[in-house]
Amino acid sequence: MINLYKSYQQNQELIQEINNRKYAIIVPDFVSNDLRDTYQSCRVLDEYLPDYFDNQESPNEQQINYQIDLIISKFKAEVLIGLSNEKYNFLKNVDSKKEGFKNIFEFSKSENLYLSNIYTRFISENLGHKLEDIANISSKIFSPEESLRIKIKGVDLIVYDDGVARYAQLKTKKDTLTGSQKQRTIDELSIHPNSLFVAALNMGGSLTIGNIDKNRDGIKRLIGADFWSLIGLDYESILDKISQVIRELDTYLYQ
Repeated sequence: MINLYKSYQQNQELIQEINNRKYAIIVPDFVSNDLRDTYQSCRVLDEYLPDYFDNQESPNEQQINYQIDLIISKFKAEVLIGLSNEKYNFLKNVDSKKEGFKNIFEFSKSENLYLSNIYTRFISENLGHKLEDIANISSKIFSPEESLRIKIKGVDLIVYDDGVARYAQLKTKKDTLTGSQKQRTIDELSIHPNSLFVAALNMGGSLTIGNIDKNRDGIKRLIGADFWSLIGLDYESILDKISQVIRELDTYLYQ
């Protein structure tokens, strides 16, 4: 059997094996046509995941903190570059633009009000990616996209939960999903025998995908510390590190 954890070459072999074998997988009637290929690929991948997780070594606390600090530093650097570019573009065009305004703040040449929404949206989007990166430090996480360059519809990570590999979608906070995205997310996760919806931060309004006690669709819900403790990472420590950087960004942008 090809080992997921061995080498790039063997990962390439695994990708080829998935592509060769997936068409032999029988797809249940409840799986929609646009998810058939995803279902087949994942059921082949299922066979390799227990071996992968069983051969992972858990990083120690020092290694975890070092990796988190690297990710947070990258987050800060990317945000500063991105926001500086947004501010430059606004100032460059503010006096010459005569039509096609995005909102009243741009029309009014109100730099801070116009850029504030752009800033928070840019930061939130980047933070979502970095939370995935932090989760991937854990030996209980497998990232198909990072390890195999396979993008699974509706799935960001595969989480090892008490001997069960769960296909998981991770959102930054409880209400990150819009109402229109709810059913699509349920459809994408429900095709897997074991699935998980994660709100990485215990923030926001009610859980858009549905109450944590309503697991009739077979999707397990985890919020904040419940998720991070499952994968062996400290939620409060992660939150403190992110908060510190957010305060630094706030000072830089509005000093």
